[in-house]
Amino acid sequence: MLNKTIIYTKIHLLSCCLSGLLIFCLLFLSTPLYAVQITLNVADVAAPSFTARGIKVILAQEGSAEFSIDELHMAEKIWRKVYIHCTEFLLNSTRVTCHKGKLDAIPDMPFTFSYEFASQRLELQLAANANELWQVSADFRAKPWRATALLRNAQGKRLAGLLSPNGPLPTQGTLNGTLVVHGDKGGVSQINADLQLADLAAADASGLHAAEKLTGELHVNADRTGQKWNWRSALDWQGGELFWQPLYLHGGHTLRASGQWDGAQLKITQAVVKLPEVGKVELNALWDVKKSNLLEGRLVGENLSLANGFANYAKPFLEQSALSATELKGRADVDWQYRNGATQVLLLKLRDVAVVDGEKRFALHGINADIPWHAQLQNVAHVAFADGELMGLPLGATQWQIQMRGMDFILPTATLPLLDGKLEVNDFHMHNVNDMWQWNFSSTLTSISMQKLSAALHWPEMHGSLSGSIPKVSYLDKLLKVDGTLLFRVFDGTVLANNLELFDPFGRAPRLSGNLDMRELDLDLLTRTFSFGNIQGRIDLGVNNLELVSWLPVRFDAKLASSPGKYRKRISQKAVENISSLGGAGGVAALQRSFLRIFENFGYDRIGLSCMLQNDICTMAGVEDKGNVYTIVKGGGIPAITVIGYNRKVGWSELLNRLKRVSQDNKAVIK
Repeated sequence: MLNKTIIYTKIHLLSCCLSGLLIFCLLFLSTPLYAVQITLNVADVAAPSFTARGIKVILAQEGSAEFSIDELHMAEKIWRKVYIHCTEFLLNSTRVTCHKGKLDAIPDMPFTFSYEFASQRLELQLAANANELWQVSADFRAKPWRATALLRNAQGKRLAGLLSPNGPLPTQGTLNGTLVVHGDKGGVSQINADLQLADLAAADASGLHAAEKLTGELHVNADRTGQKWNWRSALDWQGGELFWQPLYLHGGHTLRASGQWDGAQLKITQAVVKLPEVGKVELNALWDVKKSNLLEGRLVGENLSLANGFANYAKPFLEQSALSATELKGRADVDWQYRNGATQVLLLKLRDVAVVDGEKRFALHGINADIPWHAQLQNVAHVAFADGELMGLPLGATQWQIQMRGMDFILPTATLPLLDGKLEVNDFHMHNVNDMWQWNFSSTLTSISMQKLSAALHWPEMHGSLSGSIPKVSYLDKLLKVDGTLLFRVFDGTVLANNLELFDPFGRAPRLSGNLDMRELDLDLLTRTFSFGNIQGRIDLGVNNLELVSWLPVRFDAKLASSPGKYRKRISQKAVENISSLGGAGGVAALQRSFLRIFENFGYDRIGLSCMLQNDICTMAGVEDKGNVYTIVKGGGIPAITVIGYNRKVGWSELLNRLKRVSQDNKAVIK
């Protein structure tokens, strides 16, 4: 009787995709299996897609068998310390079978295995509770050989060990269907898969990719010719949710696609995607997988819904841009063609489109456009819209014709109706240099009623008109500059603006800098507008080193003073009280207690007030400064009055509150 046999060997198997199963090389043992125990050690088993090292087989007298593998490589995956137990193991000259088998990696799924040597037929069945079944049948003698896998209520989480740990791994859900594989000496030559997914869930470690309750059908057919695969696939995603940073999508998508794969490049010859509540999109593409680079591509869609298309597929990528709060409506046709690392053609047609900014900065309605852009050809785009708004100002209907040649766009003239006037834009030129957009133009603003302007902006009613000219505006590398001096006419005076620069105008925190010089403003019109109390005269206001961040002032040096010249100078008691409240408490008390309170109006010689803003503190001064006090209104005439300010340092927020109380309550707060 043989008590123990130890054999060390190395077997190289090259023809069978499941060659790991040939560890049952005990076929070559001539000793009958009636021994108490037989131990077999196999150093190495290798095949083109399979290797196993450190194999140990123990055959017990009662007919059971134990298998252990130190390291198993298959399908680019590695398993270590694999253990298999067969309660009933049979090996003879015709077949090898394992009944009531158990794999330690999936202890809840007992299996049955059989392999016939002459016919080279394989049968493998794994079953578990809840009617779960994984069944594999293979005929390796046939030419081509064939293997079929049947899945019934298969738990998706069992696939996690076969997938890359860097991607989303299934955690729940079931699969039903079949997988049929054909092959030859060169390996797998044909794959046919028909699978149904139910309540499938998956996630990756980062939490940036996840799926929940996915339901649908997947069909794949692929044939290999030489080194090239021709494939066809169909996906019907019926339900569930998918988060793929930053996209969050729901079921209702379908995909039909076909193409080729040669190991380096993926070619999509035709694909049709139906996007729920958007429309149908057709595309083809050539993708360099190794370099993760799109070589060629084309996308075509007709009558697409912009509302859902922009909200679901474009807006998630714009969270950090100025368009993050924008909404689109209407329909569009698009034809996009990509080649040689750049877009070659973009044909875009818009029908009854609306663009609305959620922060109420702009809005355009009734947009209709035909934009036939080509990288190498010259064309003309036709753009028109019915009405809109810009910073609260209503815009009238207009039409533009834009000349296009590659990355060069020219709009010779354009008129934008604005209230009862219009903004005329001349010589608008936009082009791209070294992947940076730059543009420039000049414009003129014809006379606009200040009453209509103030009503549109919800300001206190103003009188007079607004007009002006902009000599040149340019934009480059996020910087918008005004070359020259802007000229506007308002409150019967002039407003000059120079050195204006606006950085990142389309970003979250635009920054504006420049200087303002206002001359000969009519104080009667100005104070009447803001219910400040009446002041008659003329005023000059200069604002230098102005800087605004997110349209809020953080720095400036502002000086207000009476204009030179002869004109009527009168100030009402109400205006005196309001001015005094800006300079601090206490300055009006003497006026209220004196006999001067019987007068409604006073004469003055000069008015002056300045504020230098730094670090949220306004350092104030007036016409004359003496120590810690300063003169805001210097008296003159009969009766005359002088207004004194007592606080040199005033918090900017506090000063704004004082101005707000003056404009809203129309009275000063006297202490």
